[in-house]
Amino acid sequence: MYENSYTLKTLPGLFTTTYISAVVLAIIFIVISLVVANMIAYEGGKNPKDAKKRKIWFWILASVNAMVFFLWNLLYVAEKVKGKPAKSEFLMHNGIATGVTLLVFIVLGIVISKVMNKSKYGTIFN
Repeated sequence: MYENSYTLKTLPGLFTTTYISAVVLAIIFIVISLVVANMIAYEGGKNPKDAKKRKIWFWILASVNAMVFFLWNLLYVAEKVKGKPAKSEFLMHNGIATGVTLLVFIVLGIVISKVMNKSKYGTIFN
């Protein structure tokens, strides 16, 4: 998946890999958020706080998703990019791909929440 080093000529392949990795990581974190939401028990009574806990965990996982992706590319992948112009171009795409992974996570979360509106996950955006 990742080569030993990248130059300006080999960067387009790395960009594609970076964007695909962003979507895959967002899907992995959506699955984690589904598991976490299902682990939080329903609370009865007059003022239940279980939906708020699920929403908080959703946003925590959204931020962790973006941080993990950005730091992985910054600390591991960017070190394999040789040359200042190539590294600068990769870091620009790293920032954009971090936004992509965050956006995909949020959009998928909202869609799944609306589709599964009778489930625990459905209480996140109701």
